Amino acid sequence: MAGYLLDLLLLGAVALGVVFWWQTQGVRQLAYGAAQRRCDELGLQLLDQGIMLRGVGLKRGRGGRISVRRRFVFEFSSTGDERYCGEVWMLDQRLERIDLEPHRL
Repeated sequence: MAGYLLDLLLLGAVALGVVFWWQTQGVRQLAYGAAQRRCDELGLQLLDQGIMLRGVGLKRGRGGRISVRRRFVFEFSSTGDERYCGEVWMLDQRLERIDLEPHRL
């Protein structure tokens, strides 16, 4: 009996991990779009056509509800010669903020 319960818990944990990974992929696409728009607005070039997940945490969102907060990083260039780092912070599926390293214009 205890073995079945352990198997069920393990299966539930794996299922939750898969669901979390799936949701993160969707949020990653939203973060990429936000980074691309910001770079376009500022005349910057988003490099490597990629954005990477660097952190996950919990934060209170609207109405005090606990939400998943993800931090994505990307690289951009203003002149084509140097590389700079940027961050996109997402709270659930909403853009929280975008931070860019100081860069040449």
